[in-house]
Amino acid sequence: MSRQEVSGTVVGDATLGLVISSSPTDLNFSHGEVPSSVQRSSSSPISSDLPSLFSNLRTNDIKDASSSESSAKNIFKKFLHRSKSDDELPESSGRSSIFGRRLSGSKVNSHVDSNDDLYENFNNVELNPVLSRSIGQIKIPSIFLQEGLPLLKVSHKSKKRILFKINPTNFKFTWKNAYVSTTMSASNTLSRLVIPNTIHTSKAKFYEFSLDNIKTIAFQKDASNYREELHISKESEDQWVTIIYFNEKKGKMKSLHLIADSEHDFKRLSSAIKNLKNLREQLAKELFIELGDIDDSQRDIIVGKSLEGSDRSVREFLSFEDILKYSRRLNININRTFLRSIFEEVRKVNESNDIVYENGLNFDQFKLFVSTLKRRNDIIEIWNKNFGEDQKMTFEMFRDFISTVQKEEIEVSLLQRIFKKFCIDTMDYWIPENFNNFLLSKYSSPLNLISYDSDYLSHPLNEYYISSSHNTYLVGRQVAGDSSVEGYIKALQRGCRCVEVDVWDGGSIDSDDSNDSPPKEGEPIVKHGRTFTTAISFSNVMNTIRKYAFFTTPFPLVISLEVNCSIASQLKMVPILKNIFGEALVTTPIKDNATLPSPMELKHRILLKVKKTSPFYNLIALDGSYTTSTTSTTTNSFSEDNAVGRSASFSVRRKNKATKISDELSDLGVYFQGLKFRNFSLPESKSYNHCFSLSEKSINSMLKDETKRIAIDKHNRKYLMRVYPSKIRVKSSNFLPLNYWDHGVQMVATNWQTYDLGQQINEAMFEGVDRNGYVLKPSSLRKPLIKSLRKPSLPVSETHRVKFNISVISAHQLPKSKGEEKAINPFVTFEIIGASTVEWSDIRMSSGKTSIVTENGFNPCWNEEFSGVITASNDLVFVKFTILASASSIEESEVTPIGLLVAKLSYLKQGYRYLPINDLLGEELVYSSLFVKIDYSEL
Repeated sequence: MSRQEVSGTVVGDATLGLVISSSPTDLNFSHGEVPSSVQRSSSSPISSDLPSLFSNLRTNDIKDASSSESSAKNIFKKFLHRSKSDDELPESSGRSSIFGRRLSGSKVNSHVDSNDDLYENFNNVELNPVLSRSIGQIKIPSIFLQEGLPLLKVSHKSKKRILFKINPTNFKFTWKNAYVSTTMSASNTLSRLVIPNTIHTSKAKFYEFSLDNIKTIAFQKDASNYREELHISKESEDQWVTIIYFNEKKGKMKSLHLIADSEHDFKRLSSAIKNLKNLREQLAKELFIELGDIDDSQRDIIVGKSLEGSDRSVREFLSFEDILKYSRRLNININRTFLRSIFEEVRKVNESNDIVYENGLNFDQFKLFVSTLKRRNDIIEIWNKNFGEDQKMTFEMFRDFISTVQKEEIEVSLLQRIFKKFCIDTMDYWIPENFNNFLLSKYSSPLNLISYDSDYLSHPLNEYYISSSHNTYLVGRQVAGDSSVEGYIKALQRGCRCVEVDVWDGGSIDSDDSNDSPPKEGEPIVKHGRTFTTAISFSNVMNTIRKYAFFTTPFPLVISLEVNCSIASQLKMVPILKNIFGEALVTTPIKDNATLPSPMELKHRILLKVKKTSPFYNLIALDGSYTTSTTSTTTNSFSEDNAVGRSASFSVRRKNKATKISDELSDLGVYFQGLKFRNFSLPESKSYNHCFSLSEKSINSMLKDETKRIAIDKHNRKYLMRVYPSKIRVKSSNFLPLNYWDHGVQMVATNWQTYDLGQQINEAMFEGVDRNGYVLKPSSLRKPLIKSLRKPSLPVSETHRVKFNISVISAHQLPKSKGEEKAINPFVTFEIIGASTVEWSDIRMSSGKTSIVTENGFNPCWNEEFSGVITASNDLVFVKFTILASASSIEESEVTPIGLLVAKLSYLKQGYRYLPINDLLGEELVYSSLFVKIDYSEL
């Protein structure tokens, strides 16, 4: 049977009931008609816990709420305990978290119907506690259900009193402004902003978001970066809550910063959020508790105690409306008629001779309903094909399956331990349920991580692709977006190893801290210059970077400083950097020779990329322009921001005089000395630690010229280069990084705040190294060239031909389209990116689309194949799966994207794999997955 899970927790002044639940990921029904009679299977239905490969995907997850100190605590622990821990076996290939951003599970397109009138006929009858808890009914403090908890909402623009409400029936949070009868006087002390005696809210506008829309929640000290960004006094820290969520109406991320009026209110708010989240996750893991596994005394504590003092009538069955409400809460995306047909068939079954209810299901029937819903015909078909119908899988069969189908080489001793782990009790064989549990586990993760041998991370920095971000401080457009530390937190949590900090002179910074220190005058600020973006303090950004620098990976972090401030501000930056980063900051070379160190030698170190002052000694100011006496005899000069030079001389025209960099700050650029590109033949272009920065417009122009293209390729074998998006990308869109990786560019910086195809590929590139931020370039882009007396040339790129066969089998627990109540009509598109040519096995496959499945987002099955031969010049080939919903079940109409996945083909393991699905912001839909079979081989 399924593993059980029960919890009892206290939320504020009320109690969360016993939770009995099941994972939506493993709740799957047979595709097609319901059989005329539903029989109880001799074995458990094919089901599983939420795939443990998803277990590490949310790095900002809230910590589990403390359990209630009740007499039932140990019993609850018994049900929460798993008999076999995932930690009993060593990881076969590192951490299993993949593809999605590791913040939290979101459902961009989720929709939960909150209509409660289905219960109006049962309001006067209390549901049996066992059945009630089986569909996740809970209680929370009444203030959240009635007028709402008064809180202070703060932002860059204002401070407002709000009333915060929680609807536990559909996992939604709402709030509205509280208009007070008396004017609240301004005060630097937030504690003076007390609740007024009279609050008028009848005309206030409501704002809402669902639990699944939450990306990050930070409490108290963990949210200090947000508090400091808003210049709020530390005295408010103990009552602070920050919620980062996706706003479905506006289609973008929003921040909600809240301050409770008292410690008691903070505990009520934080506990309610934590426990509601825990309930949602528990409902996603188990659907029912096997009451046969507990004795009478334990059952009395769980059930009997709940019945004490209840004078109301008790209803001993679950109606179809109960089932529908449960389905809506879990976003079970399936045709209502199909659910009804299962319900009616199960109602006829009464093997245990219990009381049969005309209008509903008893507890055993409810369990049978779940078993039927969870049945996996696609897994049964795979089982029958590979192991034989009604056969049991022995260890020898399992070992052969791993070798021939999954194409993995695993030591026999480890295979034996894995096989034993998924056996039922003392049995020495598997049934289909065990097989599916294995496929869902971390031992069958879909990503083939690159092995970290002693040499992989021991090459000089110039021999790696480095995960890099552009305008990291922005969380929106680069013209009018917001600057926030949230941009740095997200990028660093996702493994970024080069972040950008655009520094400007700051004026007087307002502060609410009247009791501590006075406002800081003239502290450098971080923002996008000469735009309408907001600003944040330089020291706050550095503190945030220090806190999250090595959250995901221990390998070196590069801070790319774009210095636009005065010398006075620069002199303030130097001690800030040294004081905050301490010994982690590289201030002098760590090697005696003039070579770049390796990522392994720089573990847990901070590197600065900053302009070097010395190369500009020969620049002469002339009528607002600059010119240099240096000339070139081999290659035309080229400017970063302008087209190819018309002559051997070089000039750059600026509306404003170039910012001078102080020696004190410039000297901190030990291994990343930023140089303005002028010519590849100049002496400065041969210094081992220089780094050229080119806009995409500049490098694109250079790549069109064969001589310059060869020079770029040659340069990037030994020296560093950074490429960033053009300034005309006002919406912060991205280029395709493949174009520049192909020429050996180490730092291809993308706008991480925009999850378009460019960013999708960028993140997928670094998944194969477990997001450590460093991917070793192909040897063809690292080997030194043999000097030639004739025209310079590069080796001809090798041609790779790869035969592939990708089967899209099924998907699980897809969210509904935005604003839709009925089940979706999903289909999948399949794309290949980075290949020179694709020869499809069948012309019909070239459309890259599956058929449409009618009204089934719960467990749609396709079993459709895409196969052919890929031709590419390197291994930078990516595949993209996109799940879409059509308004019509017959043809594509009003198509809405539901989720997607981009992966480097060579990173994907072969065989049967569950792939995680990301939403349109790159957050993983933790309850959704795509089941595929992957085969490829080089010809």
